[in-house]
Amino acid sequence: MKIWKKLPYGWKVVFAFVFFFSTTLCFAYFKGRDTSPSVPIEVLATTPTEANSWKGHPKVVYFWATWCTVCKAYAPILEANLKLLPKSTVFLSVLEAEDSEETKAIMAQLSPEAKRPIYAADYRILKEWRISAYPTTVFLNEEGRVVFSDTGILSPFGFWLRSFLLRFF
Repeated sequence: MKIWKKLPYGWKVVFAFVFFFSTTLCFAYFKGRDTSPSVPIEVLATTPTEANSWKGHPKVVYFWATWCTVCKAYAPILEANLKLLPKSTVFLSVLEAEDSEETKAIMAQLSPEAKRPIYAADYRILKEWRISAYPTTVFLNEEGRVVFSDTGILSPFGFWLRSFLLRFF
């Protein structure tokens, strides 16, 4: 404990950040190991060609809902996070398929050539993927196995770190 008291304040901050990010990374990893859905994410694809294009690539699957205020607040941060994704990583935005007017309006506005299409997931898929809160971000490796699973807002560094580490799992 004497060593901690003698450390300069800057080093204490660095150690605190390292401890925080490694702890959240460990929680995300163990939550991801607990998630092994029998329904592959490729069932959301609109065509077989689209599903085949996802295979062999790491994937980041973002589950959200129109009624989720945290999801709405996280939207600008998510846009910044997506700029940090490696080019080979596939990003999938998955909307809870509730039967509301807002959901119908969002889905009707989508065009086939949208930059980031939104896929609708029913209760069965959400249950298989263990989505219990929104937003939930799931990181899958190239084989389609869940490596990290996080609920809530991810910092840009945390998002980048998880997407970077996918290549090693």
